[in-house]
Amino acid sequence: MRQIKLGLQRLNIMQIAAALLVLGLVMGVLTANIFKGYYMDQMSDYFREAFYDISEGDINYSGLFFRITGDNLGELALFWIFCITIIGIPYIVLKLIAMSFSAGFFISAVAMLYGFKGIWLVLAYIFPHWLIYLPVYYLCFSRGYTLCRSIYAERRDYPGAIISKVRQYVPLFLILAALILVAGFLEAFVGSFLLKKALGLYIK
Repeated sequence: MRQIKLGLQRLNIMQIAAALLVLGLVMGVLTANIFKGYYMDQMSDYFREAFYDISEGDINYSGLFFRITGDNLGELALFWIFCITIIGIPYIVLKLIAMSFSAGFFISAVAMLYGFKGIWLVLAYIFPHWLIYLPVYYLCFSRGYTLCRSIYAERRDYPGAIISKVRQYVPLFLILAALILVAGFLEAFVGSFLLKKALGLYIK
């Protein structure tokens, strides 16, 4: 036990984050495969209806943009609110695991349903907007951890530390919000168009 504790202490934050991501992915893939008998038929019906609606229906691009950016900006604000509380680091850990679990489950389920072409559908689903979302998440997790730790592990004047640190992080928050707007535009106008075309080619 002592050796495990010492080993964990030698890991830096990025190594720990990578381990949590891998843990979540593996858990998601295993869960998708172990319990596929309980959800595969329902998921297949859901995907078939959803994919048909996307490939054959008209997309309200502007409405989709406002919905995506509204949801993502709200999630961004909630994330940073948690990061200035004492439960900020546990929240970040759970968020990392939950996101990677969802990704592992989704990719595995789509691959089981559609085989190799399911991988292409996943790529169409995440491109090109995830090229921006990934660095946004990286900055959120890394700087959010630093913020929470600097408030509660390095100082004892919590109200004063919160006010001081929040002021320092305002420019970063604005940059992240701007990146989310750009990513939301790409997701709504470019990503949805590419996904629509991909579904028209691969989903029968």
